[in-house]
Amino acid sequence: MNVGEWPTRWAQRYPEEPCLKYGTLELNKREFNARINRAAHALQEAGVRKGDRVAVLMANSHVFIELFMALSKIGGILVPLNFRLAPPELEFILNDSEPMMLLYSPEFAATVDALRGKVPTVKRTLCETGGGSAGDPDYEGWISNRPEEEPVPEAEVTLDDPQFIMYTSGTTGKPKGAVVLHGNTQWNAVNSVVTYSMDSRDVQIACAPFFHIGGLGVSVMPSLYVGAKLVIHRFFNPSEVLKSIEAEKATMVFGIPVMFLFMTAVPEFQTVDLSSVKFFIAGGSPCPRPLIETYLKRGVTFNQGYGMTETAPAITALRTEDALRKIGSCGKPVFHTDVKVVDSEGRPLPPGQIGEVLVKGPNVIRQYWKRPKETAESIVDGWLHTGDMGHFDEEGYLYLVDRKKDMYISGGENVYPAEVEDVLMGCDLVADVGVIGIPDEKWGEVGMAIVVPKPGVEATEEKIIEYCRGKLGKYKIPKRVVFVKELPRTATGKILKKELKARYCPG
Repeated sequence: MNVGEWPTRWAQRYPEEPCLKYGTLELNKREFNARINRAAHALQEAGVRKGDRVAVLMANSHVFIELFMALSKIGGILVPLNFRLAPPELEFILNDSEPMMLLYSPEFAATVDALRGKVPTVKRTLCETGGGSAGDPDYEGWISNRPEEEPVPEAEVTLDDPQFIMYTSGTTGKPKGAVVLHGNTQWNAVNSVVTYSMDSRDVQIACAPFFHIGGLGVSVMPSLYVGAKLVIHRFFNPSEVLKSIEAEKATMVFGIPVMFLFMTAVPEFQTVDLSSVKFFIAGGSPCPRPLIETYLKRGVTFNQGYGMTETAPAITALRTEDALRKIGSCGKPVFHTDVKVVDSEGRPLPPGQIGEVLVKGPNVIRQYWKRPKETAESIVDGWLHTGDMGHFDEEGYLYLVDRKKDMYISGGENVYPAEVEDVLMGCDLVADVGVIGIPDEKWGEVGMAIVVPKPGVEATEEKIIEYCRGKLGKYKIPKRVVFVKELPRTATGKILKKELKARYCPG
């Protein structure tokens, strides 16, 4: 069996049950599977075979999921692209993953045009709908008149085969692709069923971006596994999500804390009917007490969690009844996953002692794409070294206290300072730079660039920030810039980030 067979089995067993809703389009399980099969045949006719990559630069839609499941049926590998990235960042990912096709949403046609001719492996580009660049066929026309029968892959597709490659920011300034297997996705879905008691009666609002492991691995895939109804929002709009919860009688919504914060700020929050919601699922960073208490007044609480792209993504979960009692904790390990905290020698530590968090289980990836060195460093004897520092308490609840490396999380997105520093060092105004994450009420953390300007130049915060636009994703661009004469460094030349943090965000 492979993940692509999920919609096949639901279509065979309960063909008339609702499957997904996107705008005015509603599909039952039979209709959804038929569209997936048409896409699979179109992919095969285009020459896609087992192991071939297909990249997507797309907003949330039923098309994204149809392509994903069609590739899963025939053994193709999806490469979801973060549409918040700048063209040079996308160019690197595309040339690293070497896809043979690129499908995009019309909103990103200009970005695709900027990439044309720079990715030799891409032989065909298609647009999700009309409104794409001249000469690019649209998806609906492309799959029209294709057979609705189940496709036959040239080689068997199993749970041990790659299903998608999701790129994470790299500590050396270049992202690396986590190769997520069909089995990783399936075991994450099993963990979700156990953790959230999901079944086919659930209605999930899918409003987090599908290019992100949270949107794909928490919202979409577990829902498809249990046969729940997916209500897809193209982009996150707090008012529209709240209206959708009431109209669809939604039982679950996944998001990062800042999304739920935005929902409290719109007028609809005070009057919308939330009685159908079992709980909201929050990830990316801990929910602050005021946010939890605001939702408790509306009769809704949170099931929080800790996850990574490399674990597809669930690692731990904090049950709703513990949201306040264990505030700050990310919970206990999900059922089919082992977690331990170790010292620098790899020895397990007792409760209360801080060490690196390691994860093992069938949901953990086996490799990074074309990165044997990084794979060997990160995955040892099946244990993933997360780079996160934490400790267990006496009851077995995990608390994250710091990051082994300097990554920070801004609005649910991982940001690695080395990547931002690499871009800033190309600026004619910058002689040296160090980037750290500082607390922010809205985004959790944002970047601060500590810059040593070149002699004789007029460097300002506005000029530094402007330089980053178009070269970095918006969430990676530092929100603050300060100027210094020199940066604190070790004897070997490494920037002392702890000193910068102590100076600019004490405590």
